[in-house]
Amino acid sequence: MSVALETLIARSLPAVEEKECTPNREVTLEQLRIVDMIHEGKPQCRLCGQTVNRLDQFRLCSKVSDAHKERRGDPVPRRKAAR
Repeated sequence: MSVALETLIARSLPAVEEKECTPNREVTLEQLRIVDMIHEGKPQCRLCGQTVNRLDQFRLCSKVSDAHKERRGDPVPRRKAAR
């Protein structure tokens, strides 16, 4: 790094103050209401219920878990039993 850049960084560090985070229930609930409004009307996966922009032909999300693979008809290797 150049000397000028190091000097600028050194000067700016003390100026940054950390704000104390205090939870505010009303603000959180309002933000969650906004998220719900954005997701309203979007499709949900038949298997896991995840809200997505687009579903595949089996009305499933893009997850590749064993359950999703089975529902799509893809071969899923069986796990060996634990001893």
